[in-house]
Amino acid sequence: MFAAARQERIKELLLKHKQFDVASLAAMLGVTEVTIRRDLDKLEKEGFIIKTHGGAILKEDLPQPNLAERVPPEVIELGTAAALLVNNNEAIFLGGGLTCQQVAANLQTKQRLTVMTNDLQVALELNNALGVFCSVTGGNRLQGSGILVGDLALRAIEEVHFHKAILSVSGISFTSGYTANTVEEATFYRQLLTRCEELIIVADYRKFDKTGFSRIADLKAAQKVVTNKEVGDDYKEYYFRNNIKLYTPYEVEEIIEPDQTDQQQGGDGDDAGQISS
Repeated sequence: MFAAARQERIKELLLKHKQFDVASLAAMLGVTEVTIRRDLDKLEKEGFIIKTHGGAILKEDLPQPNLAERVPPEVIELGTAAALLVNNNEAIFLGGGLTCQQVAANLQTKQRLTVMTNDLQVALELNNALGVFCSVTGGNRLQGSGILVGDLALRAIEEVHFHKAILSVSGISFTSGYTANTVEEATFYRQLLTRCEELIIVADYRKFDKTGFSRIADLKAAQKVVTNKEVGDDYKEYYFRNNIKLYTPYEVEEIIEPDQTDQQQGGDGDDAGQISS
């Protein structure tokens, strides 16, 4: 990651969380603490931060840009919709990537919810969610992201059980199924599927008819899929024929109101959300 891009990422993190320590920034961005200190020196000269012992805090008199503008609107709506499929009192796994980060951003008001994730950014989104207990797998960080994989990540899920796993994927196709961009991600998620009752795939319509580098599972592995209304009719028909619930954000919101999640502990009650061909 080039210095300018890294400094922009640091700005985003500080705008959201107000303060950060050098060690955490270095681990998250995959650079040395010396590099982070140089970045912070530059941001302090720009008047963006105030350096502290071991970290930095945001200057509160700065104008606050809307960070949501940097996230595609179709991804924001998917995050909002998928979060409505999560009930209080559940244990869920939330995967890595921008879409899952948007799901996490919409879980803030859940109660007695247990979340495990392999994405440091997802964990940060849940940092101030008082009703959510969040744990991170550990593992090796994929270059250029906060996603963790490898033996440590696999060990973290060996003896746990999830009601739901919510994953975003790199590609969805009839020939390759659900795919990821790296072998390490695909290996981890294949093992995860043996530890969960229900798989929910959350992916924007542009991921369809695309294939990532490594296969996770075939299309029948998911019980629910959340995507945008632009998804092709051939996929709608496939999911309908195979009794897999396919939702668009509008339909999820119609079926599951945010204040009804506690009432659904005895069952999903969402069969009406399946798209018919």
